[in-house]
Amino acid sequence: MSIAQAVQQTIESIPAGKIFSYQELPDYSKSPGAVIKAVSRLVEEKRLERFSKGKFYIPKKGLLGARKPSDSELLRTMLYKNGRLRGYITGLSLFNQLGLTTQVPRTITLAINGGRQEKEFGTIKIKTLVIRAPIEEKAVLPLQYLDALKQIKIIPDSDINLSLKILKKKVSELPKEDQERLVYLAETYYGPQVRALVGLIYSSLNLTVPQSLIFSLNPTTTYTLTLDQENWPMAGAWHIR
Repeated sequence: MSIAQAVQQTIESIPAGKIFSYQELPDYSKSPGAVIKAVSRLVEEKRLERFSKGKFYIPKKGLLGARKPSDSELLRTMLYKNGRLRGYITGLSLFNQLGLTTQVPRTITLAINGGRQEKEFGTIKIKTLVIRAPIEEKAVLPLQYLDALKQIKIIPDSDINLSLKILKKKVSELPKEDQERLVYLAETYYGPQVRALVGLIYSSLNLTVPQSLIFSLNPTTTYTLTLDQENWPMAGAWHIR
């Protein structure tokens, strides 16, 4: 089987609308020139559409002609690189998903291990923020909850007490391993206010709070969040008011 035939056979097995790159095609590492030529021929024949430099998709057929990839597919191409997760949804889109706000943004914010960028895809706009924490599938939920705690004072159309109550419930539903991972990530990559809020949530849930997290906080620093002391009686112990 020739390289062109192998490329064509692989592409025929890719679902319409899914975005792929040269690297996902057979023989690219051995004969990139031949693979690029075979793909270019398919683009010329209108069997493939070019999405961006080095990325393509098989157009879906609709009543009004060929359709572009879905928003979820556009997000996937930003969140994964060479099949490996490199980011997750954060910002207002995340806060809406968590039930912390009713606002639905047109711009979706992604936290990634990479550089800052903004991309306009017509239906949606995506911008990225750089995060220092290593991103793995198992760390996504803890990181998202920590991001929400980090932004809890400025989430639009939200109430801090209600937002904290929602996040407390979500933390309580995490497996023990993820609860421990969340504390580790808070200690290692987030600021003192987030660490204090994690301490408040964990002590309110009667979960173990590591001494390392307690000692990481300056006992003379106060965090002003206007919490309802009746609902959060342990807030004072974490210097939160």
